[in-house]
Amino acid sequence: MNTEAHPTQKKVETVEELTELLEKAQGLYLADFTGLNVKEANQLRRDFRGNNAIYRVYKNTLLEHACRKVGFDELIQHLEGPTALALSMEDPVAPVRIIADFVKGKDKETPVIKAGILEKNYLDADRIKPLKNIPPREILLAQIFSSMEAPVTNFVMVLNEIVRSFLGVIQAVVDKKNADGGGEAEAS
Repeated sequence: MNTEAHPTQKKVETVEELTELLEKAQGLYLADFTGLNVKEANQLRRDFRGNNAIYRVYKNTLLEHACRKVGFDELIQHLEGPTALALSMEDPVAPVRIIADFVKGKDKETPVIKAGILEKNYLDADRIKPLKNIPPREILLAQIFSSMEAPVTNFVMVLNEIVRSFLGVIQAVVDKKNADGGGEAEAS
């Protein structure tokens, strides 16, 4: 008699959904949400939705199956206790910033990020902490473009000043010639 448990269709579908999310995510993180009440959990989910990110709770066994399917075996050791999956398809650091902002100013630091995958690379909790200080992609791009624009702008300003100075010298020569008896200057 075969006593192996067969997964239900719903569990199979959930693992498939999770596998797809893990494969597409630019950044994904496992967070311990112990101590969050329902109101806080709902607020955190809203914060994630407002930033085009996802915060969901799955059974650890289902997460484990999905992690194995995509080769994120390093995460499996962190699938103990209450674990939420926080991820983003666009900004790989958004989940870290959202959680850091959520925790800021609160008595308890919950949720706590246990580990993550950033652009297919495993990160432990210590390597994730500094990520909260990285600005969003749009701000980084604006900073890069403005730093690239500054030298060009300065160069154009220097060229304008050279032309302006040259025109000033020519105008001074013309004024001097006119003051010295402009008629003679024109006749020669």
